[in-house]
Amino acid sequence: MTTSDLPAEGQPDVSTEGTEAPFDDVITLSTSTDEDGAVTVTVVGEVDTFTAPVLRSTLDSQLEQQPRELVIDLSGVQFLGSAGLAVLVETQKSARSREVALRLIATTRAVTRPLEVTGLIDLFTIADAR
Repeated sequence: MTTSDLPAEGQPDVSTEGTEAPFDDVITLSTSTDEDGAVTVTVVGEVDTFTAPVLRSTLDSQLEQQPRELVIDLSGVQFLGSAGLAVLVETQKSARSREVALRLIATTRAVTRPLEVTGLIDLFTIADAR
């Protein structure tokens, strides 16, 4: 990878509904809104130091829209590193300050284990399905 493969400074390279993020070999993000106004960001792949900024940018963009609820579907995540945990904590704080309900869909050990080991799992509303 070269620096030309990365988003330009100040220009977050995030996916929009129906498209994939540019790091599709490592992470794929997609966004959907259901009829009651809840926004779901679906994450597939690895959330690490390299991909966490892309996820953070997407989640921040969604929170700026003030949805009724933000659902982060992590059921397709194979690895959740410390940078990913930090993004989730920051998103939780931002959602609370905006009075947006936040829910994680966590169905795999790759996601639940890091949350449990760090004691962060109690910060979140966890669901195992939509």
